Amino acid sequence: MSSPPTQPGVADGAAFFIAPQDGLAQIWPVAKLEQVGADDQHCLAALLGAAGMADIPAREQAVALVAEYGTLSALLLAASQQEGSVRLLPESVRVLLILALESIFRLYRARLMRGSVLCERPALNAYLLALMARDKTEQMRVLFLDTANRLVADEVMGRGTVDHAPVYPREIVRRALALRAGSFVLVHNHPSGDATPSAEDISMTGQIIAAARIVGLHVADHLIVGKEQVLSMKEAGLL
Repeated sequence: MSSPPTQPGVADGAAFFIAPQDGLAQIWPVAKLEQVGADDQHCLAALLGAAGMADIPAREQAVALVAEYGTLSALLLAASQQEGSVRLLPESVRVLLILALESIFRLYRARLMRGSVLCERPALNAYLLALMARDKTEQMRVLFLDTANRLVADEVMGRGTVDHAPVYPREIVRRALALRAGSFVLVHNHPSGDATPSAEDISMTGQIIAAARIVGLHVADHLIVGKEQVLSMKEAGLL
């Protein structure tokens, strides 16, 4: 029987974590863990063990935490935001989980710096979903690109409420010029989970495009991050 089609963005998000390596499988056989989310449990158990937790408690804790948060990526984000029972873990464990998350973000950013961001959409979508999909307030990020569309900088240019983040086109353009960027990609999240652009999103994008055009800069795209997908306003014909 064929499996149901994966929703747009979900496959990209799945790429954020890879299956455990053979070396870890020899330490904690996946067969001893629950089959649902076994890979995530396996990786988490390895992290807990690295933080000093004993073998059996690490496995049991991994099963419980993955059951609570659903995925390893959600757990790592919760650790960084101090949400749920992950707050009750020993400090050494929480610090290691946060470091693991930051290390993964850095690896993704390094990958995006090596080639054209616009040609690495699965990797970019995975990075943005992991970084922003669970954020409870809206934020505006800007990915500044060089003339070869390689990532120069990834910066938060505005944080706001559950449905609005202040955006100042002149500040974005000024920062792009300071970085000597050739173009940039706008990115913001919808805490509601629905990535559909609002009328305000479309209007604000037009204002930024107009401000950028005055100094010869190009807005390559505006990506909206929902709960499970990243919508490209360019691909939707809205740029």
